[in-house]
Amino acid sequence: MVALLVLATFVAFIIIDVLLHRERYRFPVTESALETEPHQAPMVAGVALPESLSYHPGHTWAMRTGRERIRIGVDELAASLLGRIVSIEGPPVGRWFRQGEKGWKVKTAHGEAAMVAPVEGEIVAINERVRQDPSVLTRDPYGAGWLYEVYSPDVEVSLRNLLSGSLARRWMEWAVMELRQMLAPQAFATALDGGRIQPELGAQMSADQWREVTRRFFLA
Repeated sequence: MVALLVLATFVAFIIIDVLLHRERYRFPVTESALETEPHQAPMVAGVALPESLSYHPGHTWAMRTGRERIRIGVDELAASLLGRIVSIEGPPVGRWFRQGEKGWKVKTAHGEAAMVAPVEGEIVAINERVRQDPSVLTRDPYGAGWLYEVYSPDVEVSLRNLLSGSLARRWMEWAVMELRQMLAPQAFATALDGGRIQPELGAQMSADQWREVTRRFFLA
């Protein structure tokens, strides 16, 4: 009985010590380990659709990066439909985006496509890497291919008007289904068949077809 009492007292002291000195018992996690851990975005109808982002029906995305800051870009379907990008043109730092209005233009071999700003706010940063090498947007639309960062005094309202979760997944499924119907089967039999959407699908279209598709999906 005495032995059990001593053991219980010993365990109690250990628990108290752990609670008072948590940092001593915490396993270290190096920054490099976090950076190299791969993040696989869920696939929806052959298109990557990260759950951490919110989406505008015009195929642009938004991600909160701070108390009043939002990073924005284009989703993977839009990056594919644009095809081979020549340049990206948009307003400079200090300009104000209106949610749902034309935000920037993307120039390709087929012509120009305007895209909508997913949120409202003042531009505070531009991704110069993408401006210098637009192919980064095609390769990594959700990461290195982001376009702008904006200051938004009402972040919650801007994000509330966008699509996320199951609603975003259903929307993307519908968009891919509509795209299948628009593409000529004989020319695009494997474009969206059984796997991930092709990185530069837009480059395979005729100029007229490209203009029709981008006008329909980008809502600008």
